[in-house]
Order: sequence, then structure tokens, then C-alpha cells
Amino acid sequence: MNKRATSNFIGKSSDKNYQPKNLNYKKINKKLLTYDLLLLIFIFIGVFLIRKSFSYVDSQNITYKETSNLDYKVKLKQNDFYETDTLNKGMVYVASLIDKVDINFNYEFMIDKKSNINFEYDIIGKLIISDNNDRNKTFFQKDYILLKNTKDKMNNNGEHKINQDISIDYGYYNNLANKFRINYGVDTSSNLIIYLNIHEKNESNSEFDLNNNSAMSLTIPLSQKAVNITMDYKEINKTSKLVRDKKVIISSYLRLILGIISLLIGIYFVYKYIRILLKLRIKRTKYDKYIRKILNEYDRLIVETTTPPTFKGKNIIEINRFQELLDVRDNLRLPIKYYVVDKHKESNFYINHDEELYILIIKESDIE
Repeated sequence: MNKRATSNFIGKSSDKNYQPKNLNYKKINKKLLTYDLLLLIFIFIGVFLIRKSFSYVDSQNITYKETSNLDYKVKLKQNDFYETDTLNKGMVYVASLIDKVDINFNYEFMIDKKSNINFEYDIIGKLIISDNNDRNKTFFQKDYILLKNTKDKMNNNGEHKINQDISIDYGYYNNLANKFRINYGVDTSSNLIIYLNIHEKNESNSEFDLNNNSAMSLTIPLSQKAVNITMDYKEINKTSKLVRDKKVIISSYLRLILGIISLLIGIYFVYKYIRILLKLRIKRTKYDKYIRKILNEYDRLIVETTTPPTFKGKNIIEINRFQELLDVRDNLRLPIKYYVVDKHKESNFYINHDEELYILIIKESDIE
């Protein structure tokens, strides 16, 4: 048997192409094609959506600026000298005539990039009573909450303003400072410092990290007999930079979820596809291995035939082992014919010589 003939035979008898008769292969092939198409579609959609759900942000310097304007007016008690009841910022005030101090805090935040930033601020009054001879030594200190935590937000913008008014009862705090000095007989220097504390923080999904605290203040002197009272104030005026690192952020959670779902559906069809392939796979039996071994080892001595051996009118000599059939072939110089009686079940190897038929019958039951 030539090489080509043997190769064709082995291909037909191997387990790779063996198909059980009870399977509908047209239907199976249609299923495989459908699953193949679906898994490609869903995996493609899943990968596409997941990639689109992320944004790639390059490193960048972002500049933000904070400015403020603190204004105040002094409300006066009824008196015989001033024709107005209100004095503007930056004047000299008589302590005994002061009724209230009205303060206006004006704060402005500007940033290079439109952003979502949360602002939280409060106003605290800090009463400090110190030694008049050494003001670094403090007798008494207490914080008064004048405005509790207030929240504000900048939505997709590059500029935000906070405008907050507060009225301070000067007489209340001045009396506290005077009472302390009189009761304890100490020479004191007292001040009421009004702070506007602002905390800026960007949202968690922002492209940069901002976590900043700022404060502006006004110092109101207390417990002074002298008529010249000046008020010191500190405003905010600074420029800062944020370094935005190169990073990947999730820009759309909806796309990410849909992409993962699509991938899972695609994986499901991969599972169905593999499951059908495993069902088609036939386990190679001992019989198949034995026949294949003979065909591979004695390729040139064997001829595959579709004609079954003729038993009528023949002197049948049944051979027990293939090696004995090889001895017959060597003596007679005739080819060994191979005929498949039943695929994967039974085969005949035989030699015709005149009226004699030398035959080896191999059955699956004998091999097993």
C-alpha cells in the first residue's frame, strides 16, 4: 500500500472523524456557527464598552487662586456727637459707643479647569484674654461658634464666590473681658478674633486631588479705656498649583457594567461551544489503537480494500496473530488486504492465494 492510500485510510478510521450515527450533524454545525457568531459579537461589544468606560488623563499642572475682601461697619449706640449710627472700615472708634460690628466676608475661588468642588465653611469667634505685659501668656481662651458648618458647591465651573454676613455683639464680649479683669485684678489685654474658615475639597471621581484649608480673620480689641480702637484684619490672597498625575479613571460606570455583562454572555457562549465539541469527541478504544499501530508499522505491506474477502469455494486458513500473517506474506510475496467490516468494531486482514484464503479477524471484543 502506498503512503497516500494509507493516509486516506487512517483519516477515515481515526476517532477525529468518527461520527455516531444518531447525531444530526447539520443541526450541530448550525448550532456551532450560531454560538461562534454570538460569542464574537458579545465579546467585541464587551471589550468596546469597557474600553470606552475608561478615560486616560495625562499629567498636568492646574492653577487655582483664592482672593477675599473683608469689609466691616461699626454700629454706634445713640450719642450726642455722631450724626450717623454707622462708621465705615478703617476709622478710629470710641469703645464705649460701639454697639455691634457688622462683618461681610467675601471669598472668591478660581481654577484653570472646570470642576466640581465642595466648600465647607464656618465662622468662629475666639476670645483671648492675655497678660498685658507679655501677650504671649494667655489667661483665658474660648471659641464661640457664630456660624456652624455651612456647605456650598461649585458645579462644573471654574469660579465660585462665597458672600457671608455676620453681626457681632460688641458689648457682650467686651463685658466678659472687663469682668475677668475686675474679678481677678490682673492687667489684661483682650481681643475677639473672628475667623471665617473655608475647606475646599474636590469630588472623589475628579481628575485631580484638592484638599485645602484657608482662613480670613478680623481682630476686635476689647476692654480698652482708650478711645483709639483699630481693627486688624487678614484676608486671603494666594495662588497655588495642583499636579494632576497621569492616570486612568472610570468615566462611565454604566458602560463598564454593560461591558462586563456582555463579556459574561460571550463567555457563556464559549462554554456552550466547547461543550458541543466535547460531546463530538470520541474516546479512542484499545481496538482503535491496535489497528492504527498495525497500519502505521506495516504501511507498505498493506492494501486497503472495499471488497470483503470471498469465503465461497475457498480453503479458509484462519490466522491468530498478525505476525503469522506477515510470515505468509513473506513466503507468498503477496499483499495483505485490509477490509473494515464495522467501523471501530471489526476488521479483516487477509491474503488470497489461488484457492486458499489466509485471514486474520480482529474484533473489538477480542481486544478489550
